[in-house]
Amino acid sequence: MRDHAALLAEVRRAFDQYEQALVRHDVEALNDFFVASPHSVRYGIAEQHYGFDEIAAGRRRALPVHPQRRLLRTVVTSYSDDVACVSAEFADPATAGIGRQTQTWVRTAAGWKIAVAHVSVAPGGATHDVVAPGSR
Repeated sequence: MRDHAALLAEVRRAFDQYEQALVRHDVEALNDFFVASPHSVRYGIAEQHYGFDEIAAGRRRALPVHPQRRLLRTVVTSYSDDVACVSAEFADPATAGIGRQTQTWVRTAAGWKIAVAHVSVAPGGATHDVVAPGSR
């Protein structure tokens, strides 16, 4: 595997650019982050899209995210030189609970792209389970 720290930094940079486009509601930029394939998948909070064309059409219909959206925690993990996952928690004043998103990024000839994405909201607002030492 190539320089692991550099790979994680590349994916994090791509994810941060995606997040900036999301807050700006730059629909074309958001669509460009996805692999243009009929096999790409995006599950939103209240919708599911199969294939790039459905993802792009869904984005064009979607309302902007709240401008005060903020990331709470982001974890980037790589599984090879060409596949990485980003898991993030987010919050904004309009969302009851903590939002969660997971993205599988793949390296393509055009750079890092999202192949699969999932967004959900955890009710209540806890950002992680609190477990007593030795209880698992």
